[in-house]
Amino acid sequence: MSRAALLPPVLLGLVILLLAQMAGLAVEAVLGLPVPGVVIGLVLLVLLGILRSTRPVVRAAEPAATPLLAHLQLLFVPPGVGIVLEMQALAQNALPIPLAVGGSFVLTLLLSGALLQALLRRQDRRRGTAHGVAEEPA
Repeated sequence: MSRAALLPPVLLGLVILLLAQMAGLAVEAVLGLPVPGVVIGLVLLVLLGILRSTRPVVRAAEPAATPLLAHLQLLFVPPGVGIVLEMQALAQNALPIPLAVGGSFVLTLLLSGALLQALLRRQDRRRGTAHGVAEEPA
């Protein structure tokens, strides 16, 4: 029997989550990516869940992840404190910040809409329909 099987399920899940986080931090440090290591670790965990051979590893993390997700709102406290602490900087950039957020929102919305329309047209072509209306045989 492996040592991992002897750990309580929640502890094993925490070990898996922390290993994914540490792997992401290592990838960030080695490659110098502009993405936080925690996000890279999360992506690695998702990739492990997609691959059939490593899916049991992600399932073993569920006993620890479920209670964390139940209290997810607590993770918003540190950013809220940061906003209060940086209120002066936010006030100085009162115009650029909303413009950047609004602009990125509009750009994302337009690109997502264009991509969806392109994919729907492609799907219609594959099915042999024109504008979503099936052609009737003569």
